[in-house]
Amino acid sequence: GVVLACNNYKVVDLGVMVDCDSILDAAQEHGADLIGMSGLITPSLDEMTHNALEMQKRGMTTPLLVGGATTSRAHTAIKIAPAYEGPVVHITDASLVVEACGDLLSAERKESYIEKNHAAQQDERERFAARTENQKSLSFDDATAKAPELDWAHLSENPAPTGVKVWDSIPLEKLVEYIDWSPFFWTWELKGTYPRILEHKERG
Repeated sequence: GVVLACNNYKVVDLGVMVDCDSILDAAQEHGADLIGMSGLITPSLDEMTHNALEMQKRGMTTPLLVGGATTSRAHTAIKIAPAYEGPVVHITDASLVVEACGDLLSAERKESYIEKNHAAQQDERERFAARTENQKSLSFDDATAKAPELDWAHLSENPAPTGVKVWDSIPLEKLVEYIDWSPFFWTWELKGTYPRILEHKERG
């Protein structure tokens, strides 16, 4: 709200924990060009989906901006956007809201921006569906059958000395099996967890 107001937008701030009807009634009363919703806690995510459904029931076409700590691009694409035929845009940071609003209100750029946003969300949904299909779950019995059998007999009743212990050299081959490679892939913006990511049809 502050960022938009500083850029000459008229902002009608309804406050926090506002019910859906109050939001949509105010938007229609003021003839809002855009509606923004912010989610700070997890229940807000379900509320946003509900609000989007209500906007659809009212036949609204006003672009919906979604932001806040609990929101994400994926959740917006998978849960919120399908509930509303109008544009639903996830704003990752307040500093980006001015550009998004400018594009949505521009006669020249609006259509292109909405198409690009829709395509990105469709891609997000398809990737989510593909990940879901590839996930295989075991039954409880099968999972417990795979439980490791641990041998505690080798443990001594007298533990080794505590404190700092210096190792002169540890062979890399012994360390490799303890490395969690998932963050390595994330650093290169390859979404997935190791080793399952290696089986992915594109990123693998």
